[in-house]
Amino acid sequence: MNQPKITQDNVHLLLPNKVAQLANRLLQNGDAKDIANALTMIYTSPVYAKLEQEKTKYWWLGINALYQEIKDII
Repeated sequence: MNQPKITQDNVHLLLPNKVAQLANRLLQNGDAKDIANALTMIYTSPVYAKLEQEKTKYWWLGINALYQEIKDII
């Protein structure tokens, strides 16, 4: 069975789940006051800029690694 190839044209399909999990982690750990704040933190971060670029391979990272990257910024 062939695995679909991740390209710049389809990497965006992986982002909603990662962003939702990351926002949840920010809320659970008290890093964000509400969901809007958590999403703003994510979408305006350099982490998200890297996540949406296929060539960085950040889409491959798990939530723990992405959370730590965000924590290092805030």
